[in-house]
Amino acid sequence: MAKLFTENGLCLVEIGGSACAGCHQLMPAARQAAANADIPFYYFDESEAESLIKEWDVTSVPSLFLVEGGNPFAEAHGYQPQEILDIWIEYKLQEHKNGK
Repeated sequence: MAKLFTENGLCLVEIGGSACAGCHQLMPAARQAAANADIPFYYFDESEAESLIKEWDVTSVPSLFLVEGGNPFAEAHGYQPQEILDIWIEYKLQEHKNGK
């Protein structure tokens, strides 16, 4: 799976669960926030993302990751409204660009 992210550069990834109401609530907000930042969005159900869960040490869903070249550089957990996600993404992208 990480190969997918390596090929696509910078993206936002949500790992959620099919029985998780917060995950389903977060998905459209995360998708819109990614679109606002002009980056791709990917959603993976925890039942299909076992390798990512292990590699990225995911302990709860929903979990969001900003990823570049297959490597996460920022993460957030739990539901957040789209307006907050917009701010978080902008801040983390700037921080990443500045090498922090």
